[in-house]
Amino acid sequence: MYFELFKIIFLMILKICFTSSTSLAYIDQDCINSSFYVKNINVDLTKESINEARSQAEQKSKLLGFKRLTDRLIIENKKLNFNKIDVSYLVDYLKINKEANSDKRYLANFDICFNRNLVINFFRKNRLQYAETYREPVAVLPVFKGPRGFVIWDEKDNWYLNWKDNLKIIDGLVKLKLAKGNFSLNRVLTANVLLKSNEDHINKLIINEKTNALIIVVAEPILMRDGKTYLSTYGKLYNKSGQLQSTIYRNSIPLERTSSFYNVDKTLLAKEVSNIIKSIETNWKRNNLIDTKVYNEVDLIIPITNINTTTLKNKLLFNDKSINVDSTFGFKDKGFLKIQNEIIFYNKKTTNTFENIKRSSFNSSKKLKYEKNVNVIQKDLSVWPNILIILEKLPFVIEVKIISITNSQGRIIVKFMGNKKTFFQAISEKKLNFKDLNSQQYVLTY
Repeated sequence: MYFELFKIIFLMILKICFTSSTSLAYIDQDCINSSFYVKNINVDLTKESINEARSQAEQKSKLLGFKRLTDRLIIENKKLNFNKIDVSYLVDYLKINKEANSDKRYLANFDICFNRNLVINFFRKNRLQYAETYREPVAVLPVFKGPRGFVIWDEKDNWYLNWKDNLKIIDGLVKLKLAKGNFSLNRVLTANVLLKSNEDHINKLIINEKTNALIIVVAEPILMRDGKTYLSTYGKLYNKSGQLQSTIYRNSIPLERTSSFYNVDKTLLAKEVSNIIKSIETNWKRNNLIDTKVYNEVDLIIPITNINTTTLKNKLLFNDKSINVDSTFGFKDKGFLKIQNEIIFYNKKTTNTFENIKRSSFNSSKKLKYEKNVNVIQKDLSVWPNILIILEKLPFVIEVKIISITNSQGRIIVKFMGNKKTFFQAISEKKLNFKDLNSQQYVLTY
């Protein structure tokens, strides 16, 4: 009786004390590096006092968050002794989404932003390979082939339901979403059509799901000639064009009883869903691993492209203080111009003139006179420092060394940890694409 009364009073206290998001950081602040942002960590602790419970809950959330972070970024974290790691110094901020407390009990839900550079230094010291590049979303379509035929988009099917539940909670670098189709598509997209790799239908489904790929995951109980039964599972990856890329998973599991052929154990199906998701994650990380023990470098060429061209409206003489042109529309308010081989600086512009000019910048050759209608060109010099900043901010980059810069291009050597494939994959995510120039050098493509 007293216990039940105490329980009711305790729950009432929790309800009264429940508060909405009270963050240790600004509520609207976002973690700059999403790969290092761990969300939705639940902690429930009871101690001698509420202050002790709150303090230990925050510390526990950081440890749980770091375990989830290493699960996300590295292939295997069993070698890490988490109890001996000082996790606090790796955290940028802790955000409390919800909290509730009594005199001794504290419950909360946290998000944690980990400091990218400090975590990567931790990986480096512990000689751990890691990946941090997210894959663009992939649609997943579960298909179950039972004794009565194919089952697809069936809310009562355990294979489908397991995928639906698991895809809500995955927290990896590969963003998987359940394919839902639509009314018109679902009328023609039978399992037979899909499994025969009909490119046109698969392409339409991918476009409908707004992804760039589709994985069809199949589970099928099989009765062998010797009377033994197995659960066969596999996954097929299709690109945006609907073409089959590869079989990404295949497994065959003995079933304990022949009757399981007609009623496959739910636990076995759930385990296979987890195994397939883990396999997809592991393959992605393996293809994008940054090896902190391997040092590499690339030679990059950065073209400096034209952004505007106009022509001289009048002759330009050696002692002129301004340049008269047809139009200055689109040119920077101040900057550099190029007339033939000479680079000229101007401090301001009007509709038809560049004012306060300084001739022969960067020791470029100067002419005494330029005739009317000669071209005036402005180069996009801003691309150069912007690319340097992007490269220098990549955590696996050790050094960005400028080798040369001319009017038409710049050349840099980038030293980094990991292999070249991972390097170019990472900078591609930053919208920088390079092509192989001569097997030694790579040139930026616009």
